[in-house]
Amino acid sequence: MKFNLLAWVSLSIVICNLYLLGTSRLPAMIRAVAVQGFLLSFLPLLLPNPAEPLHVVIMVVLSAAVKGIAIPYYLRRAIRGVSAVRDSNPSVGYTLSIAYGIFAAALSFYVLRKIPFSSVTVSPFHASTAIATAAIGLFLIVTRRNVVSQVIGYLVFENAGFILAVSVAAFQPLFIEMGTLLDILVGVFIMVVAIRYVHSAHNSISIKPLERLNR
Repeated sequence: MKFNLLAWVSLSIVICNLYLLGTSRLPAMIRAVAVQGFLLSFLPLLLPNPAEPLHVVIMVVLSAAVKGIAIPYYLRRAIRGVSAVRDSNPSVGYTLSIAYGIFAAALSFYVLRKIPFSSVTVSPFHASTAIATAAIGLFLIVTRRNVVSQVIGYLVFENAGFILAVSVAAFQPLFIEMGTLLDILVGVFIMVVAIRYVHSAHNSISIKPLERLNR
């Protein structure tokens, strides 16, 4: 039963990644990151080697609060008052972006099927989803021309690390995981402040004004 649920949750996370690659609207991207955050919060319940029940409950609640509620809330505040809420000029078109996402996901699941996991604690579903998510997060950071889109790419890349870390959550101290989530929240808060400063200074959240500063 857990295996089937893990497969569906993993597939849903990958679908969120593909949706992020295929949409230009920032509010839609923020909603997708929020949905992905809630999906990630259920992963501790699906561990092959579950942690202590209290540990699992705290991780689920804390992950949902930070990734599903707090971070999307700050991102919505960052784009409040922004006139252009689309990333309309990415380096790679949206059709090619989706094709890349499908290829990255298929390749990661195919490669991880060939690796024996009998002697390690990492679930192949966790590892495959983490690799595909990391590849898509980096792709968003590199190809998007909007500050908020790049922050979302950073969050997607960090989600990949969270997926992989959850696989060994039963063997890690709870305070380390709580500290990591707090660091992520603080990092996003700082990014939101930077986004608002860029918008107030240049009346835009595109990275083009920032690129001109280096010339």
